[in-house]
Amino acid sequence: MNNVLSYALRSFQRKPERTSTEVDAIANAVRVALGWPDEEQAFELPGRLFEQLPFAVYVCDRDGLVLRYNHRAAELWGRSPKLSDPNERFCGSYRMFRPDGSLLPHHQCPMADVLRTGISVREQEVHIQRPDGLRGVALVDIEAIKDNGGNVVGAVNCFQDITERKRSEAQIVNLAREAEHRTKNILSTVLATVRLSNSDTSDGLKQLIEGRINALAKVHTLFVESRWAGPELHRLATQELMAYSGEIEARVRIEGPAVMLEPSTAQTTAISLHELATNAAKYGSLSAAGGHVDLSWSLTADGRLSFRWIESGGPAATPPTHRGFGTRILENMIGQLKGEVHFDWRDRGLICEISLPLA
Repeated sequence: MNNVLSYALRSFQRKPERTSTEVDAIANAVRVALGWPDEEQAFELPGRLFEQLPFAVYVCDRDGLVLRYNHRAAELWGRSPKLSDPNERFCGSYRMFRPDGSLLPHHQCPMADVLRTGISVREQEVHIQRPDGLRGVALVDIEAIKDNGGNVVGAVNCFQDITERKRSEAQIVNLAREAEHRTKNILSTVLATVRLSNSDTSDGLKQLIEGRINALAKVHTLFVESRWAGPELHRLATQELMAYSGEIEARVRIEGPAVMLEPSTAQTTAISLHELATNAAKYGSLSAAGGHVDLSWSLTADGRLSFRWIESGGPAATPPTHRGFGTRILENMIGQLKGEVHFDWRDRGLICEISLPLA
């Protein structure tokens, strides 16, 4: 194996991304192996060499006939085309598509362009479809091979599968957009919290605002941990109610099936539980030593989430004389999701029922 090819192999093995110098080195190695000026031996690289290359590679002659390819190329194509077959020109892919999704005919693919113009291609994306229907994205680098007179006699294509990388990039973009959207929603809720909160003292006002913002911060943390897929309901409920009782397992009972919440539903649920718990701690069952709260939920046949908040063991519940922020924010946020909330102020304690759509 000559020094040029040895250098190229070492370069490709060190890192997956290829530079122009490295692609040129591979092309030069092919050119050296051609044994100029004898064109008949031009592409007779040892099969062992092609199989040792740590990337997909194939070679075409001036007419686009596929003369050589390695197993990595066949794996990406999902097929093993017949060599020098006039029906297999320019590429061994079953089908190719442009990034915009339009069909890319073989005679218009990057390899065909390089053979026609002699101009190399660097890091161009091509979408490949396998015979089984699976699609992927390949990053191609193509170098024209020319004779001593500068005439194009073939080309070598070194390419790699970047499907997973593209998916990750798309996910990052989607997550960033989702984060922006959710952040705006959270800030809007925070603004409403500040505007509607009121107290007889400045310290009381600060405490109200801090508690509500903290509830939003907790659910936001769950959003991030789930990569904005949404938190699990039991974990969200436990986290929101823990602040109101050091002995939560004894005073607050939580029961319900495992449910993953969509972010907007999770945010509404967090604020609702915070307001109910705050009220219970000040005026309801959690204000008394022997008071309890039973929180349960179930899934209805029509695809809704049904909550029941039941207080017991505390002072008798009496309907409020005016609609405070807690009631208004619950009704507003739940109403925006086309949900419903009902309060039953009983002597034994408050019962609150909330119904929310899951999607």
